[in-house]
Amino acid sequence: MSGAARRAADRPGADRRLRDRGAGLLLAIGFVTMIGGITAGLTGMLTSGLQNRITLDNVRNRQYAADAAVESTIAQVRQLDRSTTGSCSSSGGSTTSSLNGSTIRVDWRTACTVVRGADGVVVSQRNAVFNACVDTGVTCATDAVIIAAQVNFEQGATGTVTKTYVQSWSVSP
Repeated sequence: MSGAARRAADRPGADRRLRDRGAGLLLAIGFVTMIGGITAGLTGMLTSGLQNRITLDNVRNRQYAADAAVESTIAQVRQLDRSTTGSCSSSGGSTTSSLNGSTIRVDWRTACTVVRGADGVVVSQRNAVFNACVDTGVTCATDAVIIAAQVNFEQGATGTVTKTYVQSWSVSP
């Protein structure tokens, strides 16, 4: 037996230490690889999340701008009804407004009807349908509508609008 082998044989566990030599390096490489993979995955998720946030912000701003444009147009149409004293002379129109970096077009059309109230009095009612979209210079296409609303302007005996009812309001992305 050589001198090194005899010294190793004299110490218990010496063979085991020689066999475990380099295991720490493998563990360190595995740990670094695992941390690198986790970091790469988290970086990808963070980047994707930031891009989605920008898209969602743009959609939200466009929807808020369309909402404000429709509400403004409803107020204008209600005022128009007051000034025309119930003649239902305007059949529709369009308005544009800029808000939140979006130029929104609101197209509206009306349909006048006559109904009998609970007290038996005949009253004129005007339903108006509003469609808001990003302004491209032409009437809002069905697939481009951001907000669609139907509003009822109830007119009293004097012909002025007495009540306004929102019958439906829908938002599309």
